[in-house]
Amino acid sequence: MKKNNFSSQNFKDPFNSLPLKKAFLLILIVFSFLIDLSILEWEEKISNEKTVTFSYLQKISPPWEGKIKKLVAGYPMEKMTPYISRQEKATATFLVSVAKKESNWGKRAPLLAGKDCYNYWGYRGQSDKMTESGYTCFSSPAEAIFTVAKRFDDLRKNSGLDTPEKMIVWKCGWDCTGHSEKSVSKWISDVSYYFDQIY
Repeated sequence: MKKNNFSSQNFKDPFNSLPLKKAFLLILIVFSFLIDLSILEWEEKISNEKTVTFSYLQKISPPWEGKIKKLVAGYPMEKMTPYISRQEKATATFLVSVAKKESNWGKRAPLLAGKDCYNYWGYRGQSDKMTESGYTCFSSPAEAIFTVAKRFDDLRKNSGLDTPEKMIVWKCGWDCTGHSEKSVSKWISDVSYYFDQIY
């Protein structure tokens, strides 16, 4: 019987040749480069879409923005208009109407070290920066609107306080016993006046 002379010594691995190795390595490099290029193009496309979408949304102004701008023109609160207008209509309306009653839209607002606290609502939430009288100081108009709007949202949605009459808790807390009937009625009346102009 004839012996098979095939052995590992006689077998030549086609991938063991230097030219093939170089060619295979080159293919891998080109393939990796194409993948990286595709990823970069995809990321750029997504980024551009986000930018266009954001720019488009910035140009969309809610119907009540014009009313708010007209009311607060010339007051310190005017600089907050872009942030106020991006809130839900009811919340934006409370932000403006309550601020008118509590600070005359920023003209009678608390200061800290002589600087504006951007607190035009008499807000007393816990913060690292507080006035001696217990009012919260905000670092910027944007922070002020974000924080106070969140509180109005919570009171509206979770406690059903959706009218100036119900929102009297902003002045009294949950019990108006310590406040005169006249002051309570005046607060509701003043807030309602501007609330109705927007809402």
